Amino acid sequence: MRAIFMGTPAFAVHSLDTLINKGVEVVLVITQEDKKQGRKMKLEMSDVKKRALELNLEVYQPHRVRSEESVQKIKALAPDLIVETAYGQYIPKEIIDIPKYGIINVHPSLLPKYRGATPINQAILNGDTVTGVTTMQVDEGMDTGDIILSDEIEIDATDTAQTLSEKLAVLSEKTLGNTINMLHLGIPLNAKPQDDSLATNTTLITKEMGHIDYTKSADEIINHIRGYQPWPCAYSFLNDKSLKIYSAVSTGIKSKQAPGTVVSSDKALIVSTGTNDIIINELQLAGKNRMNTSDFLRGNKIEIGTVLK
Repeated sequence: MRAIFMGTPAFAVHSLDTLINKGVEVVLVITQEDKKQGRKMKLEMSDVKKRALELNLEVYQPHRVRSEESVQKIKALAPDLIVETAYGQYIPKEIIDIPKYGIINVHPSLLPKYRGATPINQAILNGDTVTGVTTMQVDEGMDTGDIILSDEIEIDATDTAQTLSEKLAVLSEKTLGNTINMLHLGIPLNAKPQDDSLATNTTLITKEMGHIDYTKSADEIINHIRGYQPWPCAYSFLNDKSLKIYSAVSTGIKSKQAPGTVVSSDKALIVSTGTNDIIINELQLAGKNRMNTSDFLRGNKIEIGTVLK
């Protein structure tokens, strides 16, 4: 079976490897253009491009995959299948209609829940305890295609968006692998339409979304901290300096202080919220290294009554 793979981030590398491991002939890998990243704005390849080059696969990086040049290039390769995982561009009908088996998308949620670009973050932000991976037939909508297979995984209370993404990437190998097995064996996919009445959508994340609102409940704030790692990272302001917060737990006790007020700063940094107080376990003040709060407090005094903003 001849296939084209479309994907960009580290999560998608697992899908590419699955195709190779299942004996699929990957005739082309399509990924996003190299982008300038980091403080030095160095031009960096996508994780998928790096892996494709390791596998000696042809890589194609169109500025717009819907361009006529891209459509004709894909047509000329006559793929039986296209697999897409977090590619990052809209795929037009002209491309969807090319392969015999259409385009199969690997999506890190239990569709129709959390359609869109940030399902992993949203599952944690909402305090979900279960999520999963879905394979579906791509149509012209945003993650609205018919569902082929899905697999579930529990979300641990300590999971961040990063750790959950890594777990789901591993799970995706099973979900996509079983989907490919069905095609190899000639088993009908029997994809089932999504129930649109149960659909929820996610949005792109901005840096500003990381800002913590201490009037919210302790649980919501803890989920906020978990859900925005590694980017944009939850943050507050301590005396006008940005304070990134990486880990916190609830004390189970509510103080009488206004939300955001430092209640204790001796051996632990305890801050009031809209409900119970939270203990901040790991942080990073602007200009300093990331560290455990206990280490931070040894060299940085925070007065009780200080308000994190």
